[in-house]
Amino acid sequence: MSDDLYAKDLLRWAADVSHAGQLDPHDASAVHINAMCGDRVRIDMTLDGGTVVECRHDTRACALTQGSAAILSAHASGETAQSITALAEAVAAMLRDGTPAPAGKWSAYGIFVAAAPHKSRHTCVLLPLEAAKKALNDRGS
Repeated sequence: MSDDLYAKDLLRWAADVSHAGQLDPHDASAVHINAMCGDRVRIDMTLDGGTVVECRHDTRACALTQGSAAILSAHASGETAQSITALAEAVAAMLRDGTPAPAGKWSAYGIFVAAAPHKSRHTCVLLPLEAAKKALNDRGS
């Protein structure tokens, strides 16, 4: 793997535990597992209606998944199922097609551009986003 893949900015996010842990109580929660490597992430959220108030992650995974979970949890407040889905699609397109990284509060996802050539690592970056989508979309089920 390239040294660029594990750049300092990624390692800083992966080490950020400010939004780590579980929320109890929570309004939405989901676990997502990468079957290829066993990475596991749990996303818990408290909501006001359909809007995220607080987000926490419990991640047992590689630095890519940890960093993605940390970014998501740090910036999820104010988001909805639709906006998290749009974010996941934007990050997937960045990795798959080379489209620009998300802007604004989500610009930190640009640290994952180096993962684009490594298709097996795309799942790692997207794992927390998929868990968040599942948590938000399944909460009414």
